[in-house]
Amino acid sequence: HPAHSPARVHERIKLVNTFACRRRRYIRIAARAVRVPAPRVFHLGHIDKMMSVAATSTFGKSLVGSPLVTTRSKRVVVSSARKAPKTVAFAGGFELSAVATRWILAAPTMYALVSFNEYCTHRWYQHAEFNKTDWMKNLYCKLTGADVAPKCDGGGHIEHHAETLDDMSLKTDPKWLKSEPAAMLENSKYRGTAFEYDVTGMMVVQMIPTSVPLLALMGFSIPSIVGLILGAVVAHALVWNSLHPAMHGMEDIPLSEGLNFPLAVGQALRKTPYYDWLYKNHMGHHVMSGRMNYNVCCPGFDHVLGTYSPETEWRPKARMPAGAEARDPYPAGEYKARLEERARLGMVEAELVDGKELELAPELVSA
Repeated sequence: HPAHSPARVHERIKLVNTFACRRRRYIRIAARAVRVPAPRVFHLGHIDKMMSVAATSTFGKSLVGSPLVTTRSKRVVVSSARKAPKTVAFAGGFELSAVATRWILAAPTMYALVSFNEYCTHRWYQHAEFNKTDWMKNLYCKLTGADVAPKCDGGGHIEHHAETLDDMSLKTDPKWLKSEPAAMLENSKYRGTAFEYDVTGMMVVQMIPTSVPLLALMGFSIPSIVGLILGAVVAHALVWNSLHPAMHGMEDIPLSEGLNFPLAVGQALRKTPYYDWLYKNHMGHHVMSGRMNYNVCCPGFDHVLGTYSPETEWRPKARMPAGAEARDPYPAGEYKARLEERARLGMVEAELVDGKELELAPELVSA
C-alpha cells in the first residue's frame, strides 16, 4: 500500500522525532521557568508563615519534592524520591534551629529585663530619686495630663536604710525605736526586707511594659511570654526572700506569706559563691548610703549606668558596730532575739559605733 511505502514511513518517523525533540525542549524551558532562588535572609518571626507557604504554594511544593512535570521520557522525569528528603530536612532543620536559638536567648534576655526593672524600682521609687529627677516628673505630667507629679515615699525603704547598720544588722536601741522613721516600719512584719505575695504581684505588672514588646519581637507566642515573665518574677522572689530578710536578721519568710526556697535549700545556697557575691554587693549599697549598687538579685545595670561600687571602694568607708566581725552573715531571727534580750535585761543604752552614740542620718530622716 502507498501509505506503507518506505518513503512515507521515513517521513512519519522524522516528524515524530521532531515533535519529541520540541516537546523535550519545551519541558526543559518550563522547568527552568519555575525554579525560584531561595531567599537569602530569614527572620525569626516569619518561620511559621514560611512553612505554611511551603505546604500550599507551587513554590512550596517544589521545595518538598513534588514533581511539577511528569512524562514517560526517562530524561525529563523529576525524581521526588531523591529530592524530597533533602528539602524537607532543610526546612525542618531551619525551623528547629530558629526555635532553639530563640529559647537559648530567652534566659539572658529575662535576666537583663529583671535587672533593669529591679534597678529602676530600687533607685527611682524606693530611694525616691524620682522626686529629684525633673525629666521624669515632666514625662509623667505629659503622659498623664497631671499638673504636678506625685511625690514618691519609697514604700518604707528609706526608713529601712536608716534602721540598718553597716554590718547589715538592724538597730534595736530605744532611741531609734521611739523615732518617727522606726514607727513607719511597725506595720511591716519583716520591716521592709521581704517580698510578700502582694509585692511579687506588683513586680509582675511592672515587668509587662518592658518585657512583652521585646519578647513578641523575638517571636514568642502569648502563652510563652506569660510563662517567661512569671518564671522570671518567681525566680527573683525566691532569691530575694532567701537572701535579704535573713541578711538583716529577720526570720525566713514562710511559703504562706511569700515565695521562698525550703529552709535547707536556702541555707545551702547561702554558702555558694553566687550568694556571697550578692551579699557583698548589697552590703556596699548600704555602706554607700543607698547611692550605689542598686541591683540586689540580678546585678548588671549598675555596671551599665555607672553606679557600681566594688568592695575595694566601699569597704574602707564601713563603720562597723562592736562585734560585727563575729556576726553570722545570715542570722535569721537576730532582730527578734535582740529585742527580747533587751526587754529581759532592761537594757536602755543606745548602740555604739566607734565608741560614739549612733545618730540618725539627717538626709534619711528628712527624706
